[in-house]
Formats: sequence, C-alpha cells, structure tokens
Amino acid sequence: MRRPFITSLLSVSFRGRDKLSTLKTEQCRRLFKNLSSVEIREKFLEYFVKQEHQKLPSSSLIPHNDKTLLFTNAGMVPFKENFLKPDTAPFKKVVTIQKCMRAGGKHNDLDNVGHTPRHHTFFEMMGCFSFGGYTKETVIRLAWNFLTKVLELPENRLRVSVLETDEKSYNFWKNEMGLSAEKIIRCDEKDNFWSMGDGEGPCGPCTEIFWDTQRDTDDEDRWLEIWNLVFMEYYRKSDGTLEKLPTPCIDTGLGMERLASVLQRKESNFEIDSFVTISEGINELMKKSLLQEETASSSINKNIIADHLRASAFLISDGVVPSNIGRGYVLRRIIRRAVRAGRQLGFRDPFLTQLYPNLIDSLGSGFYPEIRERENTVKLVLEQEEKIFLNTLEKGLNLLENVFQNTTYSNTMRIPGEIAFQLYDTHGFPIDLTELIAKERGWSVDLSGFIELQQEQKKASRNTWKSLGISEKARFTEWRSQNITPTFTGYNLIDPQDCKILGINLSDKDLVITLDNCPFYGLGGGQVADKGYIQSTDGQRWEVTDVFQPYEKALALRIRPEGNGCQDLGELDPDMLEGLKVGSVVKAVVDTDYREGAAIHHTATHLLNAALKNVLKKEVMQAGSLVENGRLRFDFTHGKQLSQDQIEQIEEWVNQAALSAIALETKELPLQDAIDSGAVASFTEKYSEVVRIIDIPNFSKELCGGTHVRNTKSIYPFKIVSEGSVAAGTRRIEAIAGQSCVGWLREQYNVFNRIAKGFKSTPAAFENQLSKLVEHNKSLQKQVSFYSEKQAIAPDQNEPIIETLQDITMKIHQIDPDFDNQFIAKRANFLKTSEPDTVHILTSNNNIMVTLDKSRYPKIHAGKVLQNILQKLGGKGGGQKEMAQGRLPNLTNVVDEVKSCLQEDILQ
Repeated sequence: MRRPFITSLLSVSFRGRDKLSTLKTEQCRRLFKNLSSVEIREKFLEYFVKQEHQKLPSSSLIPHNDKTLLFTNAGMVPFKENFLKPDTAPFKKVVTIQKCMRAGGKHNDLDNVGHTPRHHTFFEMMGCFSFGGYTKETVIRLAWNFLTKVLELPENRLRVSVLETDEKSYNFWKNEMGLSAEKIIRCDEKDNFWSMGDGEGPCGPCTEIFWDTQRDTDDEDRWLEIWNLVFMEYYRKSDGTLEKLPTPCIDTGLGMERLASVLQRKESNFEIDSFVTISEGINELMKKSLLQEETASSSINKNIIADHLRASAFLISDGVVPSNIGRGYVLRRIIRRAVRAGRQLGFRDPFLTQLYPNLIDSLGSGFYPEIRERENTVKLVLEQEEKIFLNTLEKGLNLLENVFQNTTYSNTMRIPGEIAFQLYDTHGFPIDLTELIAKERGWSVDLSGFIELQQEQKKASRNTWKSLGISEKARFTEWRSQNITPTFTGYNLIDPQDCKILGINLSDKDLVITLDNCPFYGLGGGQVADKGYIQSTDGQRWEVTDVFQPYEKALALRIRPEGNGCQDLGELDPDMLEGLKVGSVVKAVVDTDYREGAAIHHTATHLLNAALKNVLKKEVMQAGSLVENGRLRFDFTHGKQLSQDQIEQIEEWVNQAALSAIALETKELPLQDAIDSGAVASFTEKYSEVVRIIDIPNFSKELCGGTHVRNTKSIYPFKIVSEGSVAAGTRRIEAIAGQSCVGWLREQYNVFNRIAKGFKSTPAAFENQLSKLVEHNKSLQKQVSFYSEKQAIAPDQNEPIIETLQDITMKIHQIDPDFDNQFIAKRANFLKTSEPDTVHILTSNNNIMVTLDKSRYPKIHAGKVLQNILQKLGGKGGGQKEMAQGRLPNLTNVVDEVKSCLQEDILQ
C-alpha cells in the first residue's frame, strides 16, 4: 500500500515542467558528484567531525547492552541508554557509520533480498547524534548543507516531510531553509513520529528527506527516502501519555547504500560499486565453471549471494557461529539461502569463500578491519556450513521435486506441513527457504501444519526446568512491579553477611526469596550459581539450591529447609516460615569452597581463551562456555582438530601464566571505553552501560561479570581432558584446574598403577609391556581372521533346508551361533558367488540374512524378501538388492519358523 504522503509528493513533482526545466534537470544530473562508497563514508565523517562531532567506530552487530534486540538494526541502538539519560553520554555530539542487520524478529527484510532494489540483510547506517548538544534547527541545517553543498545534490530533486503538528520544523524548512510550501509535505504520526517501540521510552516527531529518482512511475519507488531526522522531545509513559523531556536529543539515519545509488546514478542498490565488486567475482567464478547463462533469475540470485555473503561475514567476524537457535540460526538461514542461490546459478561445490577477496575489496581499506583480521575464521565457518548443507541439499530438492510432480499435491499447489517439516528437520531447510522455492513454482506452503509439528517437537523436548522457567515469568510480576532490584555483593567474600529479605515467593514446588545485598552469585556468563545457606533469626537453616535472575537486575535464591530435600513445600509447617518474612534479617553464608572452585575455572577459562589465540596464531572467537566448581568447558571457532603438540603448547602456556603468580586487576568502565581499551567481549553475552574488566596483565583482558581468583597461582595445575567438534567450524575443550586437577591427576595415576599391577608390571615398565601385548593381539587377530576366512568357504556344518518357489531354489543355512555377524556376511558372500542360482537365507540365533545374485535374479530384491519374512515373524531389518539383514524375535525354532515363511508371496 502506498504511504499517504507519496500521493502528495507525486502531485507536486515537477508540476508543469517544460523543456527548459527538463534541460536544467539534465544539467544537474551531470553536475552533482559521483562518489564511491568509500568516498561517501569519508566525506560524511569528515563533514561532521568539522562540525565538532566525536567520531566513534561502529559497534558490534550484537547489541551487548540491549537484551530486547537480536541484532543492531539501526544506528541509534548503541546509544539507547544515552537517549534515556543524556547526562551519561560521553560526548554531546557524535557521528558514526554503524553496521546494521535486519534479518530476524520484528525487523526482518530477509525474504525481500534480491527481489527489490532496496532491501538488505546487512547495511550501513550513517548517522549524527546529539545528546543535548544542539536543536532540531541545527540538525536540519547540517543535513541539508551536507546533501546540497558537500554532495551538490540539486535542491529541485529533494522533498521533505514533517509531522503535521510540528509547526517549528515546518516554518524552519520554509522560512530559514527556503523551501517552497509545495516541497514540504505534512504527515500524520503514522509517518512522521518515531518511538523505540510500543512501550515506554523517548520518542518524538521526525522530518524525512526524499530524493526524486525521476523514474517513469507514479508509485512509491519513484521517491527514495534517504535521511530521517528524529527529534526526541518526549517520553512516552506506560499509559501512552507523552511527557516533555528536559533534555531533547537528536537521532538521524542516512542509508549509505541508498545514498550511493543516488550519487552513482543507479536504480538499484545492487548496482553500486560495493555490490558490483562482489558480483564481478561471481561472474568470474561462473566463467571458470563454464556457467555463463544470463537470465532474470540469475541476476536475482547474484544479488542474494552478494548480500548474504556480506551479512554472513560480518556476523561471523562479530562472533556468531551457525547453530539451530537465536542468532546462530539466522546466520545458518542466510548462508543456506546463499548456497541455494549459488546452486541456481549452477555451482555444485562450496564457492562463498572464493568471493572473500571481492568482499574485502568492496569495503575499501579504511573501514571494518575485522573483516580482514578474522578472514581465516570467517572463511572456515562459511566453508564448513556450505559443506554440511550441500550434503543434504540435493536430497531435499529431490524430495520437493517429487512433491511438485505428485498429482495429489499439484491439484492444490500446496506443500504439506509434514513435508515442510521433514525438509526442516531432516535436510536442514529453513522454512523460509522452502517457501521461497515454492513461490518460484507458484506454490504455497502449509505453514500452520509446519508450525504445529514444530511446536510438538519443542514440547516433546522441553524439559522440566524450561517449563518451570515459563511459569516463573508470571510468578515474579509483583516483584518487578515493586521495582525489587538487589545488589550483588559477593565479589569479595567475607564472613557470613546479614541481609534483609525484600521479597518471598512460595509455591508447592519451591520457595524463592530475594535479598537486598546478595552475596550469592547467579549472574550467568557461563558460571554456575553459588551454593550455601541462609539462617533465619529463629535458628532455622535453609539450603540455597539455586541462584537465578527472574528478570533484569534481580537475584533470587531458591531455598529449602536443610535435611528436608524431598519434602513438598506446600506442606511445610507454617511455624517454619516465621523467620522468613519481608523485612526480616537473615544471615547469608556462601559455600566458599564451591565458589573458589568456580572462580579457579573461570580464571582458567580466560587464560585458555588467550592461550588459544597465542598458540594457534589466529583470531579465535569464543562461542560459548560453562564454568563449574570442578571443571570448565570452552567452545571456540576453529575448523580442525587440535594436534597433540598444540594441546600441550596450550597447557604449557596456561600453566606458565599460573606459575607466574600474577595478581588479577579488576575495574569498571563504560562499555565503549572498555572495548577501546582492548578488553575482549563475547558475543554470547549482553552487557550493561558500565562493565567490569578482568585484567591479567600481559596475558588476558576480558569483560566479565563472574568471580575470579586473586592470583593466577590458584589455577595451577591446568590440564585439557578432551578436545572435539561440536558444530561446523566450532571446537570444544574441556579442562580442569587447581585442586580439582590435582585430584584428577592422582586418580589417573591410581587407575594406571592398578592396571600395571594387574599385568604384574610397574608404571615405568608398563608402556613397553603394553606395546608387546598390542602386537601379540594383532597377531592373534590375523590368525582368527585367517581361520574365519577358511571356515566361511567350508561346506555347511548343518545340511541346509532346500525349497523351490516358482522354479527358484531357496536354501536356509543354519550358522553356528558362536560366529559373529561379520562371519555371517563373509559366508553369505561366498554362497552367493559359489551358488548364484540359489537364493540363500542364513540364520544364527536371532540374526537373519538374505542374499542373491542380482545378475541371475534381476527382478528379486533381497531387502523385500527379508521384509516379507519379517512381516510374518516380526523383527526389524532391511538392506539392498543383493543382501539384507535383520533380527528376529525370540523363536523356539528359528529354522522351522523361517521355513514356514517360504511361500510364493515372499518373492513379490
């Protein structure tokens, strides 16, 4: 549907234009600047820096300080807290070029990419911001001057819109900036009033600047919105009423790709230089692969690949790895859509990484260094994900083709929900990819059926804790409404601490309380919650079984009476609860040994992260972690198994850091200052406005809210106990440190010592003895294999039962139950070769095998023969045309039962 003000724009566009005005327009078309994407970025930043704005680098695509967003989807996202509290802004005036992603949640342009000239998943948002630094009049003048004086865009091709009640902006555009009334379009709040969302928050009117593309069309595509200037003058309360803000702020957004299309005279964003560089790379790959067919659909697929390559590379460089949930699943969808687009062009092997040099060239040398610095990691993840999907893509496409050819389905031209779910669950097809393929064939997808099956799967896999978590969301509404937000005071553990109870929540299943100054850790970040107990004034002790956050800035303790772990709390004696009332003071006691174990492994995790970067000589990104009191688990981006030598180097690096006895330094800084200082952030975490830095000088510096040891000597010794793959391009290390490692090493030695003694050896001599045993075992295996081969071609020990069906000889062979399945298979192969005119059935205990020579009996299928027998007798099994095997139920006489099945129908 056309936006209401577009009609107004069109009605005044070049009204009564004659040949002279046309000539002037053509002159303007030739005169205004033609700038590359790199030049546009440089001029934008240079202009606003000269206007006393502080230039800040782009924030991550992962909004660490905003738990409401999946991705950073606008330039203002990193400054949301500053808009709420302008006094906290480090600078009054700021300019940025922000990486943005719109491919999930409310802001999702994924389905439109490649099919329209403007939609992208990843894009760059240029913006200037004021936190009480200047007024709306100033930013209007700044924006207009940048467009018309710096970029030299002709004014007669620009229009603006304002909120219909915003007289101040209207008059400024008209009287001060000199725009005629017909070039200023008044709009209602739907078009020109901006807010962060539907709830509370800063908001205000906006004015937008449009460019006339002069296309021969009367629809919205003719007018291109290039800059939105938002005046945050109000605060919307929960009841919807507006309150004037004491410090108005400014938020602007100018799409780089859109502006480039204007300055480079292109009708589509995909025709600007940064996209053309990638498209040229695709063309070169197609030529090398002899894929040169040019069609309308090939242009769409190239656009999809170019967009999705950019999006994938930036997501991976910011720490996202493909997975089946959250951001990782969005990344997986994007990569798989790109792979499918590549297949539409004819690519059958992984190709995205071959375009990486083109991606680097498209960005220029002065921007986004992470794309270069993390090139190896990005390419590794891309290639691994491509390979995984290509393994199932062909099967999925064949399944879809069968659906398209099926007359039952073609009558409705609708892919059933169960087929869509099979594609999703078995072949890794995101549902939007199935919809895209269906749409290309003029079909639709039964989404309701797909969603129903997906929900059934989620319901089946949902565990008790998750179910409890859903109910808890409603349980703590009252706490939230009372603004109960306790403070964690447990970083430096002291003696038992007196705390006041702020809230109590009792159900039949559990009892939960919250304290004003809570020494129990439960802030997440991969670290397990503390254990311990609280003691009420009446002497009753309550065991702390869990510490968690029911909502942001809250800590809750799940407790139970000591010695009554299995008691239904709904049946508690009311007298036991006398000491637990809101306002009562209790003594909080943290289990220091348990805490110390977690702290040791948390510090060890930081050193392990640093050691991986040091030993592997590359940018390794954290992809998840778990810190317990007795072990740690660390996931990181890397594409191949670590060698034993690398593992030993990592262990040595961490142990040397531990033995250096370095005192840890802890400080708090604003988030951006912390990142600028070199502190490492994890994409799996979300950070507040002020963050905590754990610094191990000369070894590691990370943002972290967890607990740590005071000195690295506490983590010695450190040992990696396992290393393996958990996903494409992601490895997992499990390790232990400190006293837990001492205990583990002692147990390993004891086990080894007991084994050595069992062989009447010593630990020192056992390795040599073990080598001799292994060689002896190999010799015995060879002998067994030799005699097994001999036995497999020997005459039957028991006379086979012979039957004839349809002039076909059937033999049932009874194999000695002492022989294993491997021998049975060898025997079957021998019988098939030596007696090709016979269909052989071999039985041993409950095992059954059918074999035949397919050249002799091309119309008989061994697997079907077996299935026919199993249908009569029960059991499970299957196989190929020449050989099939299965297991029968417990039968009194297997041979006789199988013989009874030898009827005409088993050969069908």
